[in-house]
Amino acid sequence: MARTGFSRPLGLAGRINVVVVTTLVLGLGLVAYLFAANLTSTRQNLVDSNLRRESDILYLSIENFMLPGEAPIAVNFFEDVAGLGAGYKLGLYRSDGSAAFADDTTISRVNMNLGRERFPLRLSASGLPPMGAPDADTFKRATSIPPESVFFAFKEDGRSFKRVYRPLLNLPKCTGCHGSDHTIRGVLDIRADITEIVQAETTTIIASAGGFVLIAITLASVIGSILRSLVVGPVRAIGKLCIDVTGGDFSGRVDVKREDEIGGLANTVNNMVQGLRERYELTKYVSAGTITSLASSQEPKRVERTLLFTDVRGFTTYTERHGAEAILGVLNGMLEEQATIITAHGGDIDKFVGDEVVAVFAGNDAPDRAVQAAMAIQAAVASRAARFDNLAVGAGIATGQVVQGMVGSSKRADFTVLGDAVNIASRLCSLAKAGQILVCDCTRDRLAPGSFKMTGPYKARLKGKTETQTVYMVGVPGSTGKGMEAGNEA
Repeated sequence: MARTGFSRPLGLAGRINVVVVTTLVLGLGLVAYLFAANLTSTRQNLVDSNLRRESDILYLSIENFMLPGEAPIAVNFFEDVAGLGAGYKLGLYRSDGSAAFADDTTISRVNMNLGRERFPLRLSASGLPPMGAPDADTFKRATSIPPESVFFAFKEDGRSFKRVYRPLLNLPKCTGCHGSDHTIRGVLDIRADITEIVQAETTTIIASAGGFVLIAITLASVIGSILRSLVVGPVRAIGKLCIDVTGGDFSGRVDVKREDEIGGLANTVNNMVQGLRERYELTKYVSAGTITSLASSQEPKRVERTLLFTDVRGFTTYTERHGAEAILGVLNGMLEEQATIITAHGGDIDKFVGDEVVAVFAGNDAPDRAVQAAMAIQAAVASRAARFDNLAVGAGIATGQVVQGMVGSSKRADFTVLGDAVNIASRLCSLAKAGQILVCDCTRDRLAPGSFKMTGPYKARLKGKTETQTVYMVGVPGSTGKGMEAGNEA
């Protein structure tokens, strides 16, 4: 899926914050949930326990009132308890759900069971305070067989209530009056207003949740800040240092002084950068071919290359007449100029031997680029004659098969080229006068036709060669073929 212009990958600091916040929210959220659940359960159990205890007390009171037939006293008792307030209401229902003490139905049935008018009718009885019709389904559960006390909660006019239906059993001591044809002779109704309790519970839960959220945010901020200081900051510093090193800047360091893993990583990176800086500096003294060989096969192989040798003419005499600082200043300036030109033409500086430069060119157009580089060198040295104390260079170029590979010992080696073409280029450089560029016929034959003005052919006897060599001179302004007649040896 492609990223839009507004999307951005989450960084390490962001991921740490997400992990911290998620962990704290889940952990503290679970604690808050368990706290709220436990608080609610405790409140419900407490209310249920109080209602059960009160129902037991009322149950015994009703029995004591009803056994001597003192129903009016029971009514007054209910009214007095309800008058106490405290959010409680009491009621009594017959097993069919009708309000008890509302008429003389129960008295008439008792007198009929006794066969005499044991209790006088009380048509003037006002009955218990109205509680409303009972909930049909819940009331049915309380009057079912076996009977059970039913606790339930409900809301009315925006207030919360807890209610219990407690069945009054028709015990053996009661059957004499009420008969033995039924098990339940009534249902005690107790209603408690728990609005304040619920509100206090809700307030406590909300305050606790707010406290947990505040704690989570505070802890996330503190932990995130600590992690950013201990982890994210150093990692960012290490990342910036790596980016700087990639861009060639080896001067930076990660300033983390700790004895933990991050400190160890910072020290390792600092040491690595120091090593890279040293190796980078060493590349100034190692040819590009050597560096390339380290990344590829170092096995020797036979290849065709064009060799360019240049040498400062009269430099030995120059060193005898000048101080060391002046000598190195002039020589380094000339070598820097030549190295820049050779590199610009695709050549590789194989080595510097005193005031001599050895360069290798590879590719089908290597002879052309080698000659172009030599001409540019001669032009640059001539144009800066005053800067270089009128010193000049001679150049020799040869092309042919060479052996390329590592030469040296297991402790110190160099990646270089060996072969006849190397020797010929070196001899031609020694033969060339100031401002001259000499090329062998093998190089001249590989040049693009008409690309360079040349003079020759000349015959030259080179050291180590039994036969005279055919040599050409590149037409650099001011150069001549003087000294190139047959029999010359270099």
